[in-house]
Amino acid sequence: MKDLGFGKKLADIKPDDEPDMEIPDRKLDEVAERHGFVSREPIQKVMRRKEAEPSANLNIRPPVTTYNRFVNWAMENRLSYPEALKELMDRAKI
Repeated sequence: MKDLGFGKKLADIKPDDEPDMEIPDRKLDEVAERHGFVSREPIQKVMRRKEAEPSANLNIRPPVTTYNRFVNWAMENRLSYPEALKELMDRAKI
């Protein structure tokens, strides 16, 4: 019967043989992917741009005609809503 090492201290338990060579991570990933395993490494979120300063929510319910004017103006000027609001406030010197 094979000795399973239960009579030893935990620190004394070692593998019977060491691997001869390291397998590159990319090879391991290829094999894992072929067998349907999914990486546990976190997925990095791609950010279009970094915010220059912290942001806050602004929820308003304008009349549809006002909303449409704002959205159309923002699209015509290729501005995001926060950029469009800032531009309008800068123009109004607020």
